[in-house]
Formats: sequence, C-alpha cells, structure tokens
Amino acid sequence: MAKQSHSEKYWRWLANIWLAVIVFIIIIDFWSGGHYTYLISPISLLYITLLTVYIGSKEFKRWFNHYQGHHPGEIALVIWTVLIFILIISNAYLGSSYHISQDTISTYLVVVTLFIASRGSRAFYTRRQR
Repeated sequence: MAKQSHSEKYWRWLANIWLAVIVFIIIIDFWSGGHYTYLISPISLLYITLLTVYIGSKEFKRWFNHYQGHHPGEIALVIWTVLIFILIISNAYLGSSYHISQDTISTYLVVVTLFIASRGSRAFYTRRQR
C-alpha cells in the first residue's frame, strides 16, 4: 500500500475545512432567511475547486499506481445528503420565510457528480487491473 503524500493530506485537509465552512454558511443562511446567500456562491466555488483538485490528484495517482486510498468520499456525500434532507424537511415544515439557495442545491449536485465520477474511475481501474 502506497503511503499518502503530504500533498494529498494538504488537499484533503483543505477540502474538509472548506466543507465545514460551507455547511456552516448554508445553515446560517437558511435560518437567517437568506441574509447570507451572497456568501454561498464564492465559498461553494472555492470548496468545489479544492475538492476537484483533491479528487483529481487521487485519481491520477491511482492510475499511475501511486495511490491506495483509504479516505472514502462517502463521508462527505453523507454530510451533504443529510444537510440537504434536513433543509428540505425544515423548509416544508417552516414555510416560505425560509428557503434553500440555488447555489446550495447546485453545489450538492456537483459533489454528487464528482463522487460518481471518482467511483466510476475506481471501478474502471479495478477492472483493468484484473
């Protein structure tokens, strides 16, 4: 098993920190009635960029036999899914004074897409190794 490089740890750490930041901002925005919606887009863009760099570097290393991953993306996907589910249920229960920003939904869809692409790449790599 290949050891995780400092670069990978750095990108994973950054992606996780910005995940926490964006989740916090989304929750605050929701409960404030949309007063912080202007922050979601730039922070989401930063988070998605960092996540893409991290996933891309993992996949690149996998294909060149330098990566044996043990940090599953399922954890981040579960966090996002639970967040979206709670926001949708809260929105339905609390009424129109609370709303989910379009950027929140867009960010969730990008995270799901990146997860599926990474999962597909891993499955394809595994089949090719047999």
